[in-house]
Formats: sequence, structure tokens, C-alpha cells
Amino acid sequence: MRYRVAIVGAGQLGSRYLQGMVNCKLPLDVIVIDPNKESLIQAQKRWNEVDTVDNIHSVEFLKSHKDLNNKLVDIVIVSTNSTGRADLIVELSNQMKIRYWVIEKVLAQSIDELNLISDKLQNYPGVWINTPRRMIKWYQEIIALTPDRSPITCMVNGKDWGLACNAIHFLDLVAWWSGEKIVSIQTDQLDLQWHKAKRNGYWEIFGTLSALYSNGSMLTLNSTSDDMAYQVSVKTEGMGWSIQELDGIATRSDGKEFPGKLEYQSEITGRLIELILNTGSCELPALEDSICLHMKLLGVLLDDWNLKMPGKCTKLPIT
Repeated sequence: MRYRVAIVGAGQLGSRYLQGMVNCKLPLDVIVIDPNKESLIQAQKRWNEVDTVDNIHSVEFLKSHKDLNNKLVDIVIVSTNSTGRADLIVELSNQMKIRYWVIEKVLAQSIDELNLISDKLQNYPGVWINTPRRMIKWYQEIIALTPDRSPITCMVNGKDWGLACNAIHFLDLVAWWSGEKIVSIQTDQLDLQWHKAKRNGYWEIFGTLSALYSNGSMLTLNSTSDDMAYQVSVKTEGMGWSIQELDGIATRSDGKEFPGKLEYQSEITGRLIELILNTGSCELPALEDSICLHMKLLGVLLDDWNLKMPGKCTKLPIT
């Protein structure tokens, strides 16, 4: 039996999803969709880098999802930017017969868009959001070595690591590690102004974001313009971790080191697709769980934006 997988958005991340398909042991008919011809050409090049003579998959490149009108698609991966993603999801849902969804973060740019996505996708058997530390074997090993999982105190420090657009990764990490629900997020220690992000058309902010969870776990995220080594630290009762993600070393409070790595999307995709198709489930957070985190985050960041930036807006320009 062959399975059809559609990747909507053939940019940097979409093409890495595509490369990862080569590792899937189930035969796939992959459709890559993007209106931008140059993005499709780049995706084709990246596929050619990993394609082999014994490859069991086929790949097709299309400029419009309308070419798949009424076709059954086993998994749709939405890897576009957050701008307009809610409307795109509605279009895809109306256009195709879809079994499962995998959607990139940040899920949307407004509360209304989050509600639209939630309403449209609530009856699908599986919808997951790609905040992938839950799938990374290194983090799974670290958590397995941590007997007391709640409450925890987590801190992330570093220079210009994209606090606004990447906060959701760590909000989800703490929710997964502790098993707790998000309660509140504080923005009073963020900088007085937002600044243009590295990606054109999007914005970022320096400073500190703090989150509180239902059993007392706390998360502190700090991004600065000054030189500061990027580090994740986690403390539980009786144990602590210093996790150097970029160097691939996690050091426990007793001094023992555990090497590992943050796997690339191309390394994760194969087993992600297999899990979904074989079991109807996967290790990524489900839509309803991620929506709760997104609601809290977008709500406070939109308030912060409207307090500090000229003009009021209902959509936060992060991706």
C-alpha cells in the first residue's frame, strides 16, 4: 500500500521535511506545493541530494493545492509562514480529503485565527503542531533520567535567539516535561520596543518572558542583544541539568555528562510519518494542547505590541 503525503510550503523548512521523507520505510507519493517557482526548484535540488536508486518514494511538484481537488491525502504538512496560515488551512480542508495534519509553529498570528483553526480541525482524528523537542531522542533520555518531573524551574538564556517566535518551543517543553498546564505569562520585563527580525516582514523583542504552570513549574526566557552563551537549564527537586543544545552536551548536577544532539527536521520526519501512518498518533503535541499555549502567548504578546508600537493591531507579526 502506498500513502500520499502533501507538503504545503517548499521553503527552507518544507524542503527539509521533504529530505526526511527518504528515511520513511513506508512507500510514499509525496506532493510538494508552493506557488513560488524558485522554492520548488530549491526543494527539487534538496530532494536530489538524498534521492537514491533504491528509493521507494515518488515526488511531484505543484504550484497549487487546487490540483489535488477532492483527492485523499493521508498526511498534510503545513510548513508555510504563519501569515495567512489559518485561511490556507481552511482552503486545504475544503479542497482535499485529509486524514492527518502536521502544522508548523507559530501556529497563527491572532486569537481569531487560532479559533478558526481549532474550529476547522477539531473533528480530524489527528492534528499535531511541530514543536519537536518531544520527539528528540536526547531530550527523551534526559527526562527519563529525571525522577522528579514536577514542579520544575526552566531557564533559557542567550543572544538574539528569537524569543517571540521560538518561545512556544520552550512553553511546550515545560508542559511536556512537567505534565502541567500553562496558567499565566508575564511580559513586564520585555524591552520597551520591538525590533525587526532577521526574516523580512517579521518582528522580535529582547528581554525576559516568564511563565507559570499549574503545579508551580516556572519558565524564564531571556533573549538579549549582548553577548551571552545560549543555554537551557532545568532544575527539579534534587536534580538539575545544564543543557548546551548547540554543543550537544547535557550536564547533570552530579557532574555526569550526557552527549546528544538536537536532530534536524530531515532526521525526524521519517519516523514521524511512520508513527502517524502505523499508529494514528505521534509524539508531537496535539492541536488542543498546543492551542492553549499559543492562546496565552499570543494574547500577552499582542497586548505588549499594542502597548509599545504605533497603531493597534490584531495580528502579531511573528512566525
